[in-house]
Amino acid sequence: MTRTSALRKREEATVAAMVAILTPEFPVVDPQTRAGVLAAVTRFVASQIQALPDFLRGPYKLALAGFEWLAILRFGRRFVALDTERRAAYVALWSDSPIGAMRNFVKLIRGCALLAYYDHPALLEALEAQAGRVPSTLRSAAGEVA
Repeated sequence: MTRTSALRKREEATVAAMVAILTPEFPVVDPQTRAGVLAAVTRFVASQIQALPDFLRGPYKLALAGFEWLAILRFGRRFVALDTERRAAYVALWSDSPIGAMRNFVKLIRGCALLAYYDHPALLEALEAQAGRVPSTLRSAAGEVA
């Protein structure tokens, strides 16, 4: 089976909107830098979806379409057409769902997004510059005394 090199535009727009919701505002960077980081993170997440084996990639892309369009049942609009608050609520609905497949769908994107986000050179630089302002919950998770 032949793989396409990228997600379709609509799929990538859904992934980009999810990435924007799933990535934290810390460390604080200027809006232009954040936009560049989020674009790079979206490309990484899309590449990970494309790298799934054929038997997982197809169903995952169907789930991506379902995620996008099922928002209409709750909010009357597709996911990418929602405002930030409703997007966050919808992602939380899927993240906390009693249905494992819904939780796992978000988990793949969240895991890849956070990995790419905190590994991005601009974020690493911002973390180092803001080291004294790291929230105590992050310092504790990193093994430092809070």
